[in-house]
Amino acid sequence: MKIAFINKYDTTGGAAIAALRLARCLEQRHQAEIRFLVGKKNGSDPRVRATRDPGLQQFLERGINLVSGWLGFQYYFFPFSSSRILRELRRFQPDVISLHNIHGGYFDTGLLQKLGGIAPVLWTLHDMWAITANAAHTFGNEQFKQMEPGKGEHRSFPRTGINRGQALLSRKKKIYSRSNLSFVAPSQWLYDLARQSPALEGKRIAQIPNGLDLGAFSPGNRRRARLGLGIGPESIVLCFSSEKLFSSPYKGGKELLEILRLLDQKPEFPLHILMMGAEKLPLDFRHLTITHTGYLKEEQEMVRCYQASDLFIYPTRADTLPSSLMEATACGLPAISFDVGGCGEIITEGENGMLIPPGEIGGFVQAILRLGKDAALREKFSGKARQAAVLRFDIRQAADAYFRLFQELIKT
Repeated sequence: MKIAFINKYDTTGGAAIAALRLARCLEQRHQAEIRFLVGKKNGSDPRVRATRDPGLQQFLERGINLVSGWLGFQYYFFPFSSSRILRELRRFQPDVISLHNIHGGYFDTGLLQKLGGIAPVLWTLHDMWAITANAAHTFGNEQFKQMEPGKGEHRSFPRTGINRGQALLSRKKKIYSRSNLSFVAPSQWLYDLARQSPALEGKRIAQIPNGLDLGAFSPGNRRRARLGLGIGPESIVLCFSSEKLFSSPYKGGKELLEILRLLDQKPEFPLHILMMGAEKLPLDFRHLTITHTGYLKEEQEMVRCYQASDLFIYPTRADTLPSSLMEATACGLPAISFDVGGCGEIITEGENGMLIPPGEIGGFVQAILRLGKDAALREKFSGKARQAAVLRFDIRQAADAYFRLFQELIKT
């Protein structure tokens, strides 16, 4: 089977990581032949091709995206990317097209109709953008169910200038209805929303969780992992992971700072904060020890950080099925998260971690203090976390489910 993947990035971001893990497993288990087309290529894999050249083409399309987006015409015209996507797909002749994040200023939504003429298209939804006017997340607003944009939605990422939300939703519905297009939602939360979307009316929607290599992401020797990171044995280590902690409106950077500020005021035990991601904390703390790892490209480096930690904290504001939360639980880490999106499909309250009502900073801090002081409860949650990950997030199960679905789409 020949499968063409299309995504904004090849190596960075949750959608890219999920797509890459899926592609690799499809190659190994089903001998699939893979090609990637991405809006921006960061890696060196020869199977990955950027949809436009760096320099002039990238500059012009960014300018087009900026101006058209300000006018409210989100993702209407990308001359270089559209022509290259079609040219590369016709040359590769895929049996199926695996679509992932297409918002981001490289993909004309109207191109979906032409892609469906080349091969069946299966679009994995990593956020809500496909069913809203323009926003990746609506923070609980469900006006999209009436084919209407939410109040102020045009100011949400990826934002538009002039509010043409009604027209954007109508355009999506029209394009989808004319396209050979099916959908996958990684979380039950997003699956339920997609099923209620008039824009997706009549379209096939499946639910397949993203997966992990559970051999790589697994519990390990905490002492050895801490020695490798220069962390002493006396502290409770809180781990957090986000590529864009403060530049993203969703990852909870503001909430994290407030949580850490409160923990710093009344330390009840030594706390070490292990931060994975490119962005550093902008504040200094009196009692908390902070280690910034920077952006980690290698899975083994991420695994070492998880294995060195006692707790994983994730004060996200919006998420579908966050990779870092899955990774942490697979490594046997108890986790604390706000109960948003699909986070409750990874954490079961009182079994492998704690779910806090969205925005309740005080409750989040109390959960950290409780687990930080109760080693027996952490140990209990740790075993349950690993068990849940093994049952639900094995990449082999995900790849097999995708392969069966690809086969069905090819036959129809």
